[in-house]
Amino acid sequence: MTQRFIAVSLILLLITPLGVAARPAPQVRNGPPPIFLGDTKDSLPQYVCAADAFASYYVLEQIQVSRLDVKYKFHLGIVPFLLDGSGGKYDVDETRRGELLANGDWDCLLTTMDSVALNGAGAITAVVDESAGADQIWAQTGINTLNDLKGKRVAYAQGSVGQFMVLYALAVAGLRPNRDVIPVESDSVESAVKAFKDKHADAVSGWEPDILAAADAGGHPLIASDKLRVAVDVIVTSRNAIANRADVAQAFHEAWFDALRAQFESLDAAAAAIAQWGHNDWSGIQTSSAAKDLKDGLSSIAQATLAQNVAVMNDPSALVQRIEAARRVWALAEVKASAVKASTLVEPRFVLAATKNSALATAGRPVNDTFLMGSRPKIDMGDASQAQTLAVLPCQRFDFLPDSAILTGESRRILDICVLPVMQSTTGTYLKIVGSAAWPGPVGTFTEQEIRDFALARAISVRDYLISKGIDQSRFIVEAVLPPKDRQNSEDEDVQAQDRYVALTLLESGR
Repeated sequence: MTQRFIAVSLILLLITPLGVAARPAPQVRNGPPPIFLGDTKDSLPQYVCAADAFASYYVLEQIQVSRLDVKYKFHLGIVPFLLDGSGGKYDVDETRRGELLANGDWDCLLTTMDSVALNGAGAITAVVDESAGADQIWAQTGINTLNDLKGKRVAYAQGSVGQFMVLYALAVAGLRPNRDVIPVESDSVESAVKAFKDKHADAVSGWEPDILAAADAGGHPLIASDKLRVAVDVIVTSRNAIANRADVAQAFHEAWFDALRAQFESLDAAAAAIAQWGHNDWSGIQTSSAAKDLKDGLSSIAQATLAQNVAVMNDPSALVQRIEAARRVWALAEVKASAVKASTLVEPRFVLAATKNSALATAGRPVNDTFLMGSRPKIDMGDASQAQTLAVLPCQRFDFLPDSAILTGESRRILDICVLPVMQSTTGTYLKIVGSAAWPGPVGTFTEQEIRDFALARAISVRDYLISKGIDQSRFIVEAVLPPKDRQNSEDEDVQAQDRYVALTLLESGR
């Protein structure tokens, strides 16, 4: 059974296309020997990338089979994790992966962004995709919001994307791992689902297809990555390659986007090339049904185009914020991340330079074209009036300048940490903002309408700040409430303080 761990899992395949055997090159680096295709005894430099098998990672296969590496004047070597029939030679754990990248034994690693946030081993030089539905959290009857997980047992595969999704979901609801919930750690999604089926867990996190078996135990989907876009796959380039082999790194990135262009323009041809790699049962891309298999694999993955990568890399602050948010999430679980400054973990130069190659431009589109970061895809938001509560956010007390609806600097900082990352990483969701204001006495000092207008103005202030940060204004529902009767016209400061808040509730359409 394959696993998609933080470095993402499944596997990248050893291939024998067109009757030419793929063979490992002489091991001149530490770690498993990279696999090259064809004759490498020429003067072209070699570029080694390590990766698991995952549908959006099969671009690497295309590069080799289509000889795009040679076109761009280098030889691509692949270190395929968990390669079948390798006797464990390609089984490399997370710690070792980071070491081999940091040491320059590998030029690049395809992994998840939360892994980069943890180890800081290289720099993100391109975004591959966002998980758009494959990763899911299922729950038993009675658990309908993320807040309902409090006090419950939650199962997941330890060290996996499933664990990170649980941690992120808990952070959204203001719940603390190991304190507010009871973790049920497993070594695979299959065993986590079994714990759920055996009533040893109240909720379970994992990915398709294994997670779907939770339905057999009466479970229902609580949240999936089509709404909670927290699993982001990236290309991480070693600092050695960036500093000393920048020309070859540039060639690799252009080959990557050339292969993407070809895939977007002809999925059938790309799928056929991938199937020629061999090990079809492992990849799930069968020769007789290659196009369908690849399309199915990519349907729940929102791939990032060159244009979207350019948008992200022109202003990498979104990536940096995601890295910082991931570190905060891991910190809640008492997992210490690398101290490397987040801004140094992004290197835009290769993507931006690729735009000079006009041959990489394409009108083709990915199978799933809902990539969120750096673009505004047309995603069906559903009917706001039918949306249901997904989570009540933990931050509800915001300071304003005296007798005004102007947020203080500290309140803006809280919104940046507690709310903005949630809105940036979710789709198909609304934020309900309910403003409340104290009603000071004595009787007759203020009218009901004045108090309501003041409460609404503070809610609008929160909304407008989030809009200024790039959140679509259509994703907000703004309301105001009055203090209960027994706290109206009060002259007691402690009583008044109870009604000075802005309540934030994340709503999910289509539930």
